[in-house]
Amino acid sequence: MLCPRDRAVLSTERYEGEVLVDRCPSCDGVWLQRGELEAIEESLERDYSADLRGIDVVALAYERARQTVRPDISCPNCESALHPEEYAYCSQILVDRCGKCGGVWLDSGELKALERFFERATGIRKGFFAGLLQRIR
Repeated sequence: MLCPRDRAVLSTERYEGEVLVDRCPSCDGVWLQRGELEAIEESLERDYSADLRGIDVVALAYERARQTVRPDISCPNCESALHPEEYAYCSQILVDRCGKCGGVWLDSGELKALERFFERATGIRKGFFAGLLQRIR
């Protein structure tokens, strides 16, 4: 497969657990087949708790705005157009998703940003449900 950004040959590597990703050696972007992003979201191999204390919301909003002006790209798997969309409607991270095969292209740094988002969301869910459970008891 070729990188949708710079046409370099993608190399396959193990990311977390049994998840194999295709990474671009020149731009460091990552191609994930259908279901691989969800598998990474469920995995807890990496700890980003220290990173979460220093998240700059303004920088996230700026990056989200910057991402909207990127050129269109094609799916490295099936050559269909990739459509940028905000992951989970509240992450401020745009991913490029293929409507045909369901794969996802993540530019450099977006996978790490999504993992921080997953960890932050898990902490919020745990805190919310723990507080709810205390109120019920």
